[in-house]
Amino acid sequence: MSCTASTTGSWIRFSVPSHRIRVLTGSSVLAGCFLLGFFHRFAPATSADLGADGATLGALAAWHFWMYTVAQIPAGMLVDRYDTRWCVAVGSLVTAAGSFALASAQSVVVASVGPVLTGAGLSVVFVGIMKYNAAWFRPESYGLVTGVTMLLATCGAVIAGSPTAWLLERYSWREVFAIAAAAGVVLSVAVAVVVRNRPPQCPVEAGIPSGGAWAGLRTALRRRELWPLLLATVGTNGTFCAFARLWGVPLLTETRGLSNTAAAGYTTAALAVYGVGCLAIGVWSDRVGRRKPFLLATSGMAVAGWVGLAVLPWDSGWQGIGLYTLVGAAASHVTVSFAALKESVPAHIAATALAVLNAGVFAASAALQPLFGLVVDSGSGWGWALALMVGVAVVGLIAVRYSRETWCSPLPTDSDRA
Repeated sequence: MSCTASTTGSWIRFSVPSHRIRVLTGSSVLAGCFLLGFFHRFAPATSADLGADGATLGALAAWHFWMYTVAQIPAGMLVDRYDTRWCVAVGSLVTAAGSFALASAQSVVVASVGPVLTGAGLSVVFVGIMKYNAAWFRPESYGLVTGVTMLLATCGAVIAGSPTAWLLERYSWREVFAIAAAAGVVLSVAVAVVVRNRPPQCPVEAGIPSGGAWAGLRTALRRRELWPLLLATVGTNGTFCAFARLWGVPLLTETRGLSNTAAAGYTTAALAVYGVGCLAIGVWSDRVGRRKPFLLATSGMAVAGWVGLAVLPWDSGWQGIGLYTLVGAAASHVTVSFAALKESVPAHIAATALAVLNAGVFAASAALQPLFGLVVDSGSGWGWALALMVGVAVVGLIAVRYSRETWCSPLPTDSDRA
């Protein structure tokens, strides 16, 4: 995907300042698209004036999550086929259309179109950013760049509540979504104007399968490098996301007697550590020039964290925060996992492979949430529910053994063309 390894290095080494300006401008615009997508993921779905009860509004908000998961693989196929610039520009327009649908909806049926469109649009933005990063940055810096991307996403998750609440004190929810729609249109135009798919020295990628996008998907699914990384990422990031989004707070309120506010501080701390960890592990992995040791270390941390929560007699306070942040830190595994997969597959299917990995982790996380609840509701208790996470993390740790070390380098050009 990146041609810089065989030409001049990275954009940092370009002698013409305009190249640096171009890549930084493109990165900034794409980051804006990504953060706007996370606004839609964490902002309130709609107001009660649509006449819906809490359960219906909850289902309405969930449409974004499910559409994002389902659309990941088609989005990767589209980006591999048509590249970043126009795919992200159209994806941002789709997101803007979803925001406009929410702003103008007079019923729940019409409003449900909004989360569907925003989920579909964000899925294209995510894989487009990953492909852009690979094309414009040095291969040995991909972990750093991916870490920055994930940190930005996590910051959006952490801070989305307060800014939105501040806006809703001054504007109606319809006006907020209308502003978001306008921002999406502006960003879409900006992507079309300033983003370029690859540096000028980089030739158009060869090797697109003759069967088109579906052939690319079949090729990605047949790559043995994909599946160990998918299982390992489910064991770290998938388990953490399922827990932090739904069960982290109830565990503390029901077993340790904490208030919702105090319990939320534990998950917030874990998310903050996760975000910082994504950046730190990306930088460290790039500097060492290895991927697999970091995959092993974070998978081991996940097993240790879940075992601690399941069987140790931990108390609220520093012990609980320590275990929560340990599984949060382990989830930063995803940065190295994305980098290792990008370096393990041919360039022309990298976006599709990354989309399969991301969709698989999201789907596993979604499945773990009700399974965890079923164990708790069955009377087995929280310990056995946490043991479910231990089992998934152990499978992930075993899977890492079958992953390959990429040495922070993409496949050779000849392999790309095979």
